[in-house]
Amino acid sequence: MVSLPSLQAKWALALALLSVYPDPLTAKVIPQVSASCRYIPGDAGWPTQNQWRALNVTVGGRLLATNPIAHPAEILAPYFLNQSCVPYTARSRPCLLDNYVSYSINVTGVADVVAGVQFADAHNIRLVIKNTGHDFLGKSTGKGGLALWTHDFNDIDILANYSSSYYQVPAMKMGAGVMGGDASLAASEQGYRVVVGSCPTVGVVGGYTQGGGHSLLTGLYGLAADNVLEWEVVTADGTHLIATPTSNSDLFWALGGGGGGTYGIVISMTVRLFEEGSVGRASLIFSSTTINGTDAFWEAVDVFQSHLTTIVDDHGIVVTYVLSNDTLNLYVATAPNRTADQVAEIFTPMTAALATRGLSASAVSLTTAVADTYHDHYLATLEPALGAARSDQITSGRIVSRENMATNSSGVTAAMRTATAGGSMNLLCSALNTAKGVASVASTAIQPAWHTALVSCVFSQTWDWTMPWEHMLEQQEYLTTVVDPALKAATPGSGTYLNEANFQEADWQTTFYGTNYARLKSIKAKYDPNDLLYGLTAVGSEAWEADSDGRLCRTDA
Repeated sequence: MVSLPSLQAKWALALALLSVYPDPLTAKVIPQVSASCRYIPGDAGWPTQNQWRALNVTVGGRLLATNPIAHPAEILAPYFLNQSCVPYTARSRPCLLDNYVSYSINVTGVADVVAGVQFADAHNIRLVIKNTGHDFLGKSTGKGGLALWTHDFNDIDILANYSSSYYQVPAMKMGAGVMGGDASLAASEQGYRVVVGSCPTVGVVGGYTQGGGHSLLTGLYGLAADNVLEWEVVTADGTHLIATPTSNSDLFWALGGGGGGTYGIVISMTVRLFEEGSVGRASLIFSSTTINGTDAFWEAVDVFQSHLTTIVDDHGIVVTYVLSNDTLNLYVATAPNRTADQVAEIFTPMTAALATRGLSASAVSLTTAVADTYHDHYLATLEPALGAARSDQITSGRIVSRENMATNSSGVTAAMRTATAGGSMNLLCSALNTAKGVASVASTAIQPAWHTALVSCVFSQTWDWTMPWEHMLEQQEYLTTVVDPALKAATPGSGTYLNEANFQEADWQTTFYGTNYARLKSIKAKYDPNDLLYGLTAVGSEAWEADSDGRLCRTDA
């Protein structure tokens, strides 16, 4: 169980004040709001304080009134929270709720989740599901909402005797609040590997796996969703059920890649484990200063990327690299079950080709090493880099298919050059093969573009808190109107990883979900007929939009 004494103390104070607090965001009461809109504080239909107190009793005192105190935890989604309550803005700026939820339930059991779902549905208010909050698209917040905070569902169980018609041992059952670093450690201590995200603080069970979930181990074991055996879920009508390939199989399919917080509230999931073992790694770096200028640098980038197919297809390697306007940093190539010498040999054709472009071995600086276990590799590479990384970013992304790279590598490279031209935007890319590892447990709703993917890139610019709000909006528009179209034009027929994407994507249904969208929408209607679960760009969200006051209203009412 994660200990958060200072945070819990603040919440305890908020709860103590709940009995005397007025409604959050107190404002003049609006006498009538259409029932086709979700109520927000100030609306006549907003729950009374007595109703909130009753809910607090039902959930054992774990109803939390949002207390907008500026602190570093509030910086992940500055756009969606309107920079409303962060430590970097001017002292004179008021600290308001704005787009924060009004209340949260610190859910610790299924009954808490059921109570929250039923309360939100009965009172026509917005329901938000929040795990660790690693969310670039604003799905884990919402004005006037009631949030179900699943962070304390953090049990981890190694199932040595797991058995089903579709899989035999070993397996891991983890609660919805378990983070990747903790799951990896728990698995490694018992001699196993588990597929989790690169960032150690990203929740495994939430949007990560429900969105597909790529990993340093994808080359051997596929995406995170490929490895799910069971989902434990509370649906929008409060029903508690288990979804597997053989029971509630349509829901199982949708949860495996169809997006988080859309079809139900996940309590836990059970996944396959794999035998732990050594992991080789490589890194290299080159820049425009180690080669003859900018044009030569981008030619070398094209050479580098043209060798990725052989590396990831033939060896199960995942190559993680960062690209700016003047530097390519292959931060880590993850090579499970390979020695350092074997990794060096695998990269020899690439470094030889780079040498023909004027990059000597010393200029490229290829280094290799080996770790005794995958978890040791994780701790030595991405964990220290990403564990404290800033996530307040303007973000988009694109999957580059094998065909895109084989037939138009120069076009792909040119689009990347466009993306980074201003010097403020970087690309974080993962080269991988999702299709050559072990077979998926069952069919899932993973975006079909993943099956032919060679590289998935997230391109982002760190939010500059010293710049005016209007300037950052201009940067967001540049991303949407210049960068995204350039990458799309170079990668026809592909798509985008829905967790690393631009919330302003106009054709998000196709770009994020591909040919799965129609089926996903029908499953959404089956398990959430009242459309209680909403997230920006989530399946079915086109039926809603925010009005000028921030309340969600149906577009088809």
